[in-house]
Amino acid sequence: MAHARQQHPNAVLTPEGRRRMVACVLEQGWTIEATAERFQVDAKTVRKWRDRFLTEGGDGLQDRSSRPHRSPKRTPASVERRVLALRRRHRWGAAHIGHELGLAASTVQMILWRHNCSRLDHGDRATNVEPPRRYQRRRPGELAHVDVKKISGIPTGGGWRIHGRGQAPAVKRSTTGYRFIHTAIDDCTRLAYSEIHDDEQAVTAAGFWRRAAIWFAAHGIHFERVLTDNGSCYRSALWRQACAETGTTPKRTRPYRPQTNGKVERFHRILLEEWAYIRPWRTDRQRALAYDGFLHFYNHHRSHGALGWSTPITALSRHLQDDVPALHT
Repeated sequence: MAHARQQHPNAVLTPEGRRRMVACVLEQGWTIEATAERFQVDAKTVRKWRDRFLTEGGDGLQDRSSRPHRSPKRTPASVERRVLALRRRHRWGAAHIGHELGLAASTVQMILWRHNCSRLDHGDRATNVEPPRRYQRRRPGELAHVDVKKISGIPTGGGWRIHGRGQAPAVKRSTTGYRFIHTAIDDCTRLAYSEIHDDEQAVTAAGFWRRAAIWFAAHGIHFERVLTDNGSCYRSALWRQACAETGTTPKRTRPYRPQTNGKVERFHRILLEEWAYIRPWRTDRQRALAYDGFLHFYNHHRSHGALGWSTPITALSRHLQDDVPALHT
């Protein structure tokens, strides 16, 4: 929001300048025209401040808000509530919310600004790097992105998000531990398969990939290549064996280049914002039970800007229909 320009307190047409101008008319008997010439303003301006002083006294010479008394074209309050609800529930940006509600992104942004929630506290860090080079595979199954996201376990009864910082019962980390979310995403459609496990060992990662391949095959996707980072589980013989059994060629990103696997990294940010920290969970089981619902929502109902605001399942259906050969009569 732009700050008001600072002026000298005795400058012309500040409250003090208006008092002097009004005094010329009311106390010294100057005409409206002579006063306007003296202060280098229009005669209507002199009349306006004279009339305000006569009606309201000294308060009438103060600056007023430029906000109109009525805004008949302002977005209805019910729509504003829906905008704010989507912001709180999913932490979506203005463009995404605008698509969901049929509003211009600028309108959504103004609503968010008006309610002091135009910025997300946990957005991307400014990196000042070269512009990203985006890519997307043309067909489902060309490339799968696979990665693991580690999140803290939840002590029974909830942690500090329930009780407040410094108020939560003391719990040893060895008791709650971590949970490891294994995820596979199709590069073309963003369709995702994911499981929560207690570790990221090679046997766990290999078993996850076998189940993921079966799940994607049931949706008509058979992967040619799978891209992972350089974690030890993905360098193991068990991982290579699982890829061979599913007919998939394993690929790994360059070291220290997580953006190469950016689509699954973006999914991780979505799950943190829209599932893991969307509400103060009281137990690990409660959070895990909600994960299936989140995945269904992500695949079937959450539109993506990169997909032209389609959902992953809609994008997949469109591609599968395009691949169906025409029937000859």
